[in-house]
Amino acid sequence: MPYRAVVSAELAKLFGVLSHPMRIRIIEELKKEDLTVGALKDILGATPSAVSQQLAVLRSHHLVVEMRQGRNVFYHLRRPELAQWIMEGVNFISPDPSEVEQMMSAIQSAKSVWGAEKPLDKRKKRGA
Repeated sequence: MPYRAVVSAELAKLFGVLSHPMRIRIIEELKKEDLTVGALKDILGATPSAVSQQLAVLRSHHLVVEMRQGRNVFYHLRRPELAQWIMEGVNFISPDPSEVEQMMSAIQSAKSVWGAEKPLDKRKKRGA
């Protein structure tokens, strides 16, 4: 059905826009308040040009809107619920508790086995 293809394509575009870590961070910062490039630069620890470049991508996909106040340009989310939606996505990247337990058990086993071995004496190793 064509509508499924259209919706899938649009979602893929959105996910593509959200695929950059700095864009996600910008969206999360704009959730709290409207910010200028300078403020975002300081928060993100990035150059003004890097922030401007990512804001341009977000603007071109209508996720961020700019608002001029005198000489300042403030950016805000067109749909603030986007930030909440992204944060809900964290559940998909969080490890399952049983996986964490298995990994920690494997790490402890490896430490006990590898830590129990005595390193070769450097003098013996050279002579061998």
